[in-house]
Amino acid sequence: MQSFAVWLENVPAHCDAFRSIVTELKERVNTEPVRITYREREQGEYRLFHFRSWSAEEYNAETIEWARAFVSLAVAEWVLRVKEPEVLEEIAADLLEAEALEEEWPFILPYVQRICQDQEEGGTDLLQATARKAAVYRKVFAFLEEERELNVLGFVRFRLQEHWNELFELVETGLDDYLEDKQYQEFVDLLRYFIAAQETKQEVVHVVPSVDKPFLLYDKHGQRLRLEQLDAVFSIGEQNSREEDYLVSALVTLAPERVVLHLVQDRPALIQTIHSIFDGKVMTCHSCSLCLAGRRALDGHKPTPL
Repeated sequence: MQSFAVWLENVPAHCDAFRSIVTELKERVNTEPVRITYREREQGEYRLFHFRSWSAEEYNAETIEWARAFVSLAVAEWVLRVKEPEVLEEIAADLLEAEALEEEWPFILPYVQRICQDQEEGGTDLLQATARKAAVYRKVFAFLEEERELNVLGFVRFRLQEHWNELFELVETGLDDYLEDKQYQEFVDLLRYFIAAQETKQEVVHVVPSVDKPFLLYDKHGQRLRLEQLDAVFSIGEQNSREEDYLVSALVTLAPERVVLHLVQDRPALIQTIHSIFDGKVMTCHSCSLCLAGRRALDGHKPTPL
């Protein structure tokens, strides 16, 4: 017989969640020939979950660890399902107070949740491994190799500092992503307002990738549109990472009635940005001679007709 004791703070919601997790595990995990049972009782400010296991056969190298693995998985799942959201709220409260963004937390939370889900490669199913759950599981499993009793409050406070530091970084990243998107949207709104107030200068502007420059711009007659400041920027190699920003600036300057994007299928961010700014004025071309030929082309000295 093996036994393990798990001590939880006697908080009804915490205990109910742990009990539910244990029930789910018992229903979904076949531990035969090992049988795992548990009893619980109140003891002061804590609630004790006392696990016992028996084997219908002689224990072997595998089955001898099943009870410890079962308890470790239950605790790890509880940490991610119950304790992690509480700690996340505490971390966020401190960061948001420093940035005076307390009222924007409902809008920031989805960013943090998305990043946490991206970290969880296997999803959120109870039996699917995730990087963070696996890390907590290993720590609990190692602890129970030496100890038969686990005080969950003390364990999460003193043994999971690395886990909480990682969560802090995820919250920071989520906040940064939110602020970046917010600034982007403010920028888009400003440009849309500016464009709406401008007179149209070009009926159509064609945007085409080029061999010697990131993009070339053409009018409705297929004539090259030249902007000296844009050409100067595009000739500077170290600025290539910002080429799309300068393209947006050029289009705003030209104030077209319609924008046609050619051969930009592999630039989804660019397509989204142009659509956001110019709203219903944008179309993506797939059927002109250039697009059908699949050319990424336009040599500046021998331009291909559109």
